[in-house]
Amino acid sequence: MRFTKVATFMAFGTIATAAAGLANAADLAARPYTKAPPVPMAVYSWTGCYVGGNVGGGSDRQTYTNVNPNRLPNFDLGSERNTGVIGGGQIGCDYQAGNFVFGAQGMIDATDLRGSNRVVPAPGDPQFPNIFDLSARTSWIATATARIGYTVTPQTLLYVKGGGAWSRSSLDYTITGMGVATFTGSETRSGWIVGGGVEYLLAPNWSVFAEYNHMDFGTSILATQGIGADAGFSEPIRIGHRIDAGMVGVNYRFGGPGPVVAKY
Repeated sequence: MRFTKVATFMAFGTIATAAAGLANAADLAARPYTKAPPVPMAVYSWTGCYVGGNVGGGSDRQTYTNVNPNRLPNFDLGSERNTGVIGGGQIGCDYQAGNFVFGAQGMIDATDLRGSNRVVPAPGDPQFPNIFDLSARTSWIATATARIGYTVTPQTLLYVKGGGAWSRSSLDYTITGMGVATFTGSETRSGWIVGGGVEYLLAPNWSVFAEYNHMDFGTSILATQGIGADAGFSEPIRIGHRIDAGMVGVNYRFGGPGPVVAKY
């Protein structure tokens, strides 16, 4: 009899424990569902300043006319196209308003744009039998530009730019005939630039770009000076000067132009 009572008590205890567990489970199931917070979205802004570097290639076209009124008045010395590598750095700031981006930029590049040209007059020409050799080199270019762009995607900016340009170039000029006369000169010239390109926000604070620029330095007269036995003599050369350049580069952008976590 005592065994039966113990078994009965244990059975009731098991049933009570199971019932309590079911009640707790029911309470858990009835708790309200809480939605997970939304994943933060990236918001891109081009507003901020930057510094960076660039590298590319250029084509420097120069035309020459000797305008010495005593020897070679308005004698056409032809033209040459000098090509070479360019590379340097840039600094600037941008401000974004909607899809439009407005900015200002300064750029300076070392260049190795060099070439040569030879003029051989035909028999019967007043300059025959002289031979004229010219060798030019542009050593640097600098620009100060405003630019305006449009974001076709939050990370992709198409832009145009324009402003002032400066270049440093030198010229060696040799006349070979009954003897050899050598002249040289250099100058810093100013002009204008127009160009355009595309820039892409590659990563937070980093962007890459590719652009093309045309620079025109107009026409000016360089008074080349004689060397050696010709010291004290001068040959004024009228020079027309234009440069076309393509480049790629990278910018480090201050102020977080990359992804910024939106707040909720």
